[in-house]
Amino acid sequence: MTSLSTLRRAEYVPLAVCLLAAAGLFALDALAVLERPTLLRAAFTLVGAVVALVLFYASRGDIAVPADSRRLSSGVATKIVVALSAGAVVAAAETGSRLLPFAVVLPLGFLLVALQLRGEPPVPSVLTQLCALFLAPRLGKYVTTGFYFGGTDTFAHVAAVNALTEVGYTTAIPHGYDLYPVFHFLVGAVTYATGLPAYDALVLTGAALFTLVVPIAYLVGASVFGSTRLGLLTALALTLSEFAAYHALYFYPQALAVALLLVAIYLNSCLLSADDERAYRRLSVFVLALVATMVVTHHLTYVLFAGVVAAALPVALARPTLLGETTDRWRGLRYRWLFPGLAGAALLLTYWSYSPSVVAVGIVQLTAGVLFDVATIPASQLYVYGLTIPDDSVARAVEWLLTPTGVYAAGLGSLLLLAGYELLDHAREYRRGFTLAVTGLGLSALLLPLPVPIPQVERLRFVVTIVALFPLAIGLRRALAVDRRYAAVALVLVASMGGATAFTVLSADDMDGVYTDERREQVSMSDAEYQSVRASSAFLQRYANDSAATDRVTNRAFETTGYNATRMLRARESGLRTSGTFLVVRDRWTHHLVALGRGLTSSEQNVFTVSEARFDAADARADKVYTTGRVRIYHSDDGYRGLYGENGTANSTTGS
Repeated sequence: MTSLSTLRRAEYVPLAVCLLAAAGLFALDALAVLERPTLLRAAFTLVGAVVALVLFYASRGDIAVPADSRRLSSGVATKIVVALSAGAVVAAAETGSRLLPFAVVLPLGFLLVALQLRGEPPVPSVLTQLCALFLAPRLGKYVTTGFYFGGTDTFAHVAAVNALTEVGYTTAIPHGYDLYPVFHFLVGAVTYATGLPAYDALVLTGAALFTLVVPIAYLVGASVFGSTRLGLLTALALTLSEFAAYHALYFYPQALAVALLLVAIYLNSCLLSADDERAYRRLSVFVLALVATMVVTHHLTYVLFAGVVAAALPVALARPTLLGETTDRWRGLRYRWLFPGLAGAALLLTYWSYSPSVVAVGIVQLTAGVLFDVATIPASQLYVYGLTIPDDSVARAVEWLLTPTGVYAAGLGSLLLLAGYELLDHAREYRRGFTLAVTGLGLSALLLPLPVPIPQVERLRFVVTIVALFPLAIGLRRALAVDRRYAAVALVLVASMGGATAFTVLSADDMDGVYTDERREQVSMSDAEYQSVRASSAFLQRYANDSAATDRVTNRAFETTGYNATRMLRARESGLRTSGTFLVVRDRWTHHLVALGRGLTSSEQNVFTVSEARFDAADARADKVYTTGRVRIYHSDDGYRGLYGENGTANSTTGS
């Protein structure tokens, strides 16, 4: 370590950040700006700043390759990691739980990878290990969940794939995705080739595709930075992304579009470094084909990515000044280098102009309405029937910091801070990837836990993940370059993040109550429950016509059978109410938060949860006309008012 008196002025920044983080938390607490439990959760920023401080000062000097880095055989490590990953999947399938197998295997596997990356290991060996460590937890989640539907879009896409394979025409795809059919063509082709059901084909295609994205991330990093080492660290950064982990199984058109965007960044980087006109023209053909495919893959992804590009433009213009170069700042904005983006924008706008895209029009209308205060998203309120929701407390906040989500947030913050310090310390070493690294660093704050909930922010975060890979690779490079006396800090950081990535609230959203006692919305069904829902829809199609009501998850599940409950179920302080004469209920309501309505544009955004006692009491009094498994169908000619509310005694709390 070096005394403070010998440090350059830029090297005071890590210490200043720690002091500012601590002072900021104390000031917010003193001014009572936020509740104390919220501030304690925000302490992950201070933890991350301290870890980044230690790693920064422990890695001063030459950060190319530490002297003690060639002791672990990559061949042996590859065999160990692949065997452990396969064993964890088998153990999860046999026991029905993935918690213990992967809590042991993932930290150990990432520890071995980090040890090798302190040197210059063979690229194929490390990529094989990273692919195994990424794929295994996804397969573990697949074999321990029945029907995993995440944010409920999976139901609609399974129904769309079934319709496409049966009819053979894109017009059979609902929700406006007939104009963006690439995703359904891909999953449908897998279904046709393998004979797998649509759900299994969809999930396994997502897991396989994002595993393939790991070596693509290596190619992107190596091309952008001009370094195979940084390429491997970019691939490592991808495996440490909770959004990649989540969307590998909650696979839908945006996930495919994000993967294609990463390929587009790689091809664009290759265009920038093309040595001759023949190579440039050949790559241009690939770019045009890719862009044309991307246009009919998704819609919102490119709108969000346009914001990322807009954020990158000032960085690109300021780059020569920041790096002390004398080159023309407009040189990088010539058409030759902007060709892929301009071609993509032209094709996208043309396609939107000449296609009746219900989805695109809906996005524009809702966005414009919110921006100009013409339309608003209805507020959401949580109603609690027969339960007492635990109050937020200091103890619960400390517990959150110790969960995988808290550990992941602190680790992510430390790597991003370390990347910022490294860019300040050695900016000229990252000339080639400077624009993407700085842009990613600035936007990556969105990936950290936010104190204010923002509807659908996960979609923006997923796009930001692409550019966040570059500062994370820089942060990992600096972390793994520490002196061997402090190597344990860096290795523990990578191992803990690798283990936590598979168990954050986002990536382990199906593991209810494992880390905290908070109820969450249901994200998976057992095979038996899913079949019960399908069976109940057959009854409703025959007898209910348009007079049935239910919750959002059940209604989305009905889409796989071609049925839709059209009557609205509403939650109020006095209980549930609906004008529908048939009401579909599930006993899983007593374990989860239950969302109502049909999405952001629905007039009903409320959420409720109910105790088993209230549920059983209502169930005993109800006229049940159909029961199968965990699903019941009630009937009342007068509809329902005050259900679960016990004559207006229901509890009510505001939620998001």
